[in-house]
Amino acid sequence: MLEFNGSLIAFDLQAKDAKEVIDLLADRLHSQDLVSAEYGAHTWTRELAHPTGLPTQPFCIAFPHADAEGVNRSALAVAMLRQPVKFQNMADPDEGLDVRIVFMLANRNPEEQVQTLRNLALLFGQPEKLMELREQTTPQGVEDWLRRKLRLDQTGGDDLPATKEVA
Repeated sequence: MLEFNGSLIAFDLQAKDAKEVIDLLADRLHSQDLVSAEYGAHTWTRELAHPTGLPTQPFCIAFPHADAEGVNRSALAVAMLRQPVKFQNMADPDEGLDVRIVFMLANRNPEEQVQTLRNLALLFGQPEKLMELREQTTPQGVEDWLRRKLRLDQTGGDDLPATKEVA
């Protein structure tokens, strides 16, 4: 089960680059003792080697994450960006993408990470769902929408097939 709460949402965030977004989200995760102090640096190092930007429609998103080392409890942090920030394309690392929403994952279990990424990709492969999320006008709206759509308090999601809980 992923830890997720309103303080893990950076709403209307102004950031100069991808590193600033990653550092801020990692700091929020660390402030709740969900990850180690080094998790942001590990995530940035991984991002440079294995970019996580996705050219979704109607705007791009990114899923920065690191390995399970340094993760105390699995969690999700989200940045809703005021202006797009460049992340490199996962499929073509030479291509910079203007990302508007960043989902930072912290997973203790590699199998759980794969399932979380799959659920997010299934949901956000639907352009109308990305627009619904982007149209939320408050951090509470973002939190409620993600909890409902991803069923963060249970398995599966409103728009996802039910999945088995990973211990």
